[in-house]
Amino acid sequence: MIPRTKVNYRLSNLAKAAWASERSQAARLELVHLLAEAMECPNILLSASGRGSLYTLLMCLPHRRVLVPAYTCKAVVEAVSLAGKQIEFVESERDGFNMDATALAGRVDADSIVIATHQFGIPCDVHKIIEHARRVGAFVIEDAAASLGTRINGQLTGTFGDAAFFSFDTTKLVNVPLKGGFLVAQDAALLARCNAFQQAQTQAMPAVRKFGYLLMGAALVVIEHPWLYRLFHNIKFNWRGRFTDDCAEFSPQLGPFYTNTLAEWQAEILLPQIKGLENLVATRRRLYAAYCEQLAESRGFSLPRCDESSQWAPIRFPIQVKGDKLAFYHQAARKGVDFAFSFTFLASPAEFVRAHQTAAAVLDIPFYDRLTDAEFDQVVKILKEVDEAIFTKG
Repeated sequence: MIPRTKVNYRLSNLAKAAWASERSQAARLELVHLLAEAMECPNILLSASGRGSLYTLLMCLPHRRVLVPAYTCKAVVEAVSLAGKQIEFVESERDGFNMDATALAGRVDADSIVIATHQFGIPCDVHKIIEHARRVGAFVIEDAAASLGTRINGQLTGTFGDAAFFSFDTTKLVNVPLKGGFLVAQDAALLARCNAFQQAQTQAMPAVRKFGYLLMGAALVVIEHPWLYRLFHNIKFNWRGRFTDDCAEFSPQLGPFYTNTLAEWQAEILLPQIKGLENLVATRRRLYAAYCEQLAESRGFSLPRCDESSQWAPIRFPIQVKGDKLAFYHQAARKGVDFAFSFTFLASPAEFVRAHQTAAAVLDIPFYDRLTDAEFDQVVKILKEVDEAIFTKG
């Protein structure tokens, strides 16, 4: 069975990282240096997760209102809630996955923070969002958790707004057990506040959690074998009548993704990936373009926007099934392809119709750096078979 995701690191990376000492800062300092070079901004702060970075930013800003996309990860809503801010949702764009920038008109003021999300690494209309914000003095945080390496007219996402946060979660372009992240602030004074807040409010990852994460990372590597993954899929999902671990609730209190720091051993795993970032980005762009080409004639599902200028670094290839999404998923799984489910349960109210329609339709097909040519061909073949079968039956 072809997995829904594969991580970038190997068992050898995990074994080496296991010996890293928290008394050292060498890997973390080098990681910050490389990220600052890549982002062309010196104001970088590492964190235990993308949501942890967002929480830190929000706690260091005086604004009380936060406008977030109605179609977004619950971790964003969780961080806003834990920071004690007032949450307001903004409807999704038509035929896309990002915030409808036109819906901001009349809703932002000087007490507002706008979260400009580049969902799945597909860029939002950040220029229009910033235009609305600048007109009234609002603050813009780019949610670039999924868009490391994506550019808009040559400029990296995460460098347009006043600040941005990124994620090293298992599903992201660059990944580490179990999570990690960093923030970028255009204002050095804001970065200093964030750094002071983090030093006062976070602590080093306990050793027991370190080895638990290393074991989880090792398990993710081992189950990549097709037969082992089929067994894993049956136990975790199929035999239990489930298809995702996602749920409607989010944490009401601060957990380790907020209260821990990024560990030295995690930085050791991240460094080779950051050094090879251009290759990771190039692979995603190639796969994205290939899927767009090979699946262009599909009738039972729609494709995401094509990257006409070849500047994006998507972490997902989200299709939107036009009929019964779960029937489509189960047919493909029986044939040997697993799909991921993004934001099945949204925090936004049902009145945000477009966002909920998107959530009901999206499936993420296998799309990762280590997808082999044979696996790609198999995914395309099975998608076409299921598409034809369902469309013909319908």
